[in-house]
Amino acid sequence: MRVNVYLRNYTTSKGEKRWYLVVREAGRKDHQIQLGCVNRKTAEERRITVMHELLSGSYQRLSVVRLYFGQFCDKFIEQFAEGAKSRKTVHEYKYHIRKAKTAFPSLRLDQIGREDLERFLGEMTVSNRTKNMVLGTLRQIFQKAVDWRYLGKSPTDGIKRWREEKGGSRPLTQQELGRVLDRATPWEKSVIQVMVQTGLRPGELSQLKLGDIDWENRLIRVVSDQERKTKNRKSRIVPMSPDLAEEMAVLRESLPNIFAGNPESEEPPYLPRTEAQKEYLFCHPSGRPIQCFRNSIGAALKRVGVTGVTPHGLRKTFCSLLARQGVHPKAAQRLLGHSTMSLTMDIYTEVEDDQLRDAVNALPSMKDLRKEKFKIVGGTN
Repeated sequence: MRVNVYLRNYTTSKGEKRWYLVVREAGRKDHQIQLGCVNRKTAEERRITVMHELLSGSYQRLSVVRLYFGQFCDKFIEQFAEGAKSRKTVHEYKYHIRKAKTAFPSLRLDQIGREDLERFLGEMTVSNRTKNMVLGTLRQIFQKAVDWRYLGKSPTDGIKRWREEKGGSRPLTQQELGRVLDRATPWEKSVIQVMVQTGLRPGELSQLKLGDIDWENRLIRVVSDQERKTKNRKSRIVPMSPDLAEEMAVLRESLPNIFAGNPESEEPPYLPRTEAQKEYLFCHPSGRPIQCFRNSIGAALKRVGVTGVTPHGLRKTFCSLLARQGVHPKAAQRLLGHSTMSLTMDIYTEVEDDQLRDAVNALPSMKDLRKEKFKIVGGTN
C-alpha cells in the first residue's frame, strides 16, 4: 500500500494519555498529526477520516513548523489582530490569552484538544459570560491556525457556550451608589461619576478625548469614526448635567491621582495634566488611554460589599436613574445610543422596590371611584 495511517499514543509526565497519527506516503517522509487528550474511539475516527482523504487525494499536509501555543498566540496578535481588529478588541484578546497561556505553558498548538479546552474553561473561577468571551477568543485563534495550515481542525469545534443570565450585570441602587462614592478614591470616584452620569460604555469612555467635549454648551460627543467605533457604529451627543459639568471642569485641567488612596492620604487628589495627558479624558501618566476600568471599579464596589455589578452595570444605573426621574424612554434611547426601544425598556431599565410601592400608592381609592360613579349617575338625571 502506498499510503497508510497508524494510530499511536504516549503518556505525559502528568499521567495523561495523548494520541497521535503517523501518516505514511510512499516517497515522502512520515509526519505526525497530534490528536491531544481524546479517547481511543475519537482517535480511531480521525485515523479513518485521514485515511479516506489520502485515498481520495483530498488530503493536504499541514505546516511542518510546530509552534507552542504561546508562540502562535503572539503570532496571531502581531500578524492578524493588530492589523484587522480595533485597539480595544486587541486589548481584550491579550487579556484572555494571558489566562490560556498559563494553562498550556508547554504544549504545542497541535497538542491541545477539545477536552483540554473544556477542562480549562470549566475550571475557571469566573462568570459564564467571561468564560464565553475567553472561548470566543480561542475560537478566533484556532480558526486562524487552521487557515494558516498549522492545524487541520480547530479543537474548539463542538464546544458549547456557557449559559448566561439574561441582562448580565445589574445596576446600582441609589443607596449603593451613595456608599460607593463615599468610599471611592479620587480616581475611582471620577470614573464612576462620569459613567453613571453619561451612560457611556466602558469602551466609549476609554476612547473619549478632551477635544470631543463642547465645554461652552456642556455637550459630550461620543464619536464613531475610522479610528474609534461605538457598538452601533453611530455617533451621538450626551449633554452634561450641572453636577457632571463641575467634575469635568476639574478633569479638563487635572487628572485624578491614582496614588491618592483614601481621604486620610497625604497624596493630593488631583495632579495638573502634562502635555502628554491632554488628549484623552482618562489616561496613563504617559498619556496612553486607559483600556480597561474593571479593576478600578471592581475595587470600589468590593470596598463596600456590592456584588453583581460590572462596569457595564454603571451604564444600566444611568438608565435606571433616568427612569426614576420620569425621563421619556425615547430620550433615554437616544442618550444610550440603543438601536431599538425594546433594548432600553427590557434590558436596561430596572425598577426598585420603593418605586413599586409608589406605583400602587398612586392608584385611586375605591371611595374616590364610587364618588365618581355617583357624580356621573347624578348628572344624567
